[in-house]
Amino acid sequence: MWLASLGFALVTAAWAQSTDQPADLEASLNVETFDFVWRKIADTFWDESMGGVDWEAVGDELRLRARDAADKAELPLVLQNMLSRLGQSHFGILPGPGSIESAAPADGSGGTGGCTRALIRAVAGDGGSAASDAGPGFDVRFVDSMPVVSRVEPGSSADRQGLRTGLEVVRVEDQKLAALAGCLELESLDPWVAKMVRLRAVEGLLYGDAGDPVGVEFADRQGDQSTFELERAHHPDAVELGFGNLPKMRYLFATDVLETAAGRVLVVRFNVWLLPVVRAVEAALYGESAEGAPAVDGVLIDLRGNPGGVAGTAVGVAGYLLGERVVLGRMKNRNTELNLVVYPRQISSAGKKIEGFGGPVAVLIDGGSASTSEIFAAGLQDHGRARLFGEPSAAAALPSVIEGMPNGDLLMHAIADFVRPSGERVEGRPVQPESAVPLTREGLLAGKDEPREAALAWIVSELERDGG
Repeated sequence: MWLASLGFALVTAAWAQSTDQPADLEASLNVETFDFVWRKIADTFWDESMGGVDWEAVGDELRLRARDAADKAELPLVLQNMLSRLGQSHFGILPGPGSIESAAPADGSGGTGGCTRALIRAVAGDGGSAASDAGPGFDVRFVDSMPVVSRVEPGSSADRQGLRTGLEVVRVEDQKLAALAGCLELESLDPWVAKMVRLRAVEGLLYGDAGDPVGVEFADRQGDQSTFELERAHHPDAVELGFGNLPKMRYLFATDVLETAAGRVLVVRFNVWLLPVVRAVEAALYGESAEGAPAVDGVLIDLRGNPGGVAGTAVGVAGYLLGERVVLGRMKNRNTELNLVVYPRQISSAGKKIEGFGGPVAVLIDGGSASTSEIFAAGLQDHGRARLFGEPSAAAALPSVIEGMPNGDLLMHAIADFVRPSGERVEGRPVQPESAVPLTREGLLAGKDEPREAALAWIVSELERDGG
């Protein structure tokens, strides 16, 4: 399941505003809301023992505090206190639409702690998304806590105007990005949660409706600033797809084949794990006819910034890369445990016989690689089938849902747990690459993608060693 809302509940309680309803009605609504949250967690938490927490006692302790909460700003703090007793992420309170509207001034100027209305909407999940909305033509990553341009889409508005990698993103419309840490109270969060919140906030500001302009201010190494008026646009090759209850997303799959002295290296990059990924990987490995031996000698799969998607697609792709039946990981809820079993792929989608790919596989990950991307990377790593390059992943592998509460705010809660083949949880424990190669501003300013270059160099060295 795609987890785009990780950790946002931890920073939003302060945005809720007080109400003017009578005290007795407010107390009644507070208790109703508290009991809704308590019961929902009691019924859906995957461990019936509640992780050793006496959930009845927690409810008894905090119910009266919820009833007597002075205003709507205090109740989320009581609820978050209760949820924190579980010691898990993906449990929290998000503001409802009314709270969001009242949390920033109508003129769009910096509101709560430097937050503009647009930023508040973005963090609460009502902003743009890199997987569904139109983008400005460039990607952002945080390098040493600084938002910088990590990639410029060829042919985009940003590309046509000469935007280059390595520039600092200073401001998006009226929101100065230097205010993010204080505005979102990032210092109070676990570092891995803070990274996800920051990235989601910036994406929410940058992405929106196709054709709409977005003003972005950049700074070079010397601090000289320039402003670009960029047109938001969908990638011309992106296809709008959906799956089950997941929101519609723009699916984009791109490949490149590099001819090296040691052999042909396939580079694969896609933005979300949806069903077409499996067939696209097959075609890239074997050609459109998908028959016989693989047409390439090495494979690099770039999952940086990929937030996840449908877990079963990771199993399908892994089937082309593994020569024996293995378990990629396990999902567990209260009633069932699902093993993500990978079967070696011997027959193509067209019913033709194919040989499994046995060459070197490298996978690129970073702090934006979440959910299904982490399941795939961790599974191949544990089975010794791929070498990981880049930076630690998002540590966000719990399937979660968001539901409305009686008082109009929102409850986010996880409904299952996940463990990798080694038996370790991924939640809160980032997948660590064997080759830690972070993006650097110096490299980006020089037009280099250092993690990608390191991964390709390793694949070539493996091919040379096997061929020599």
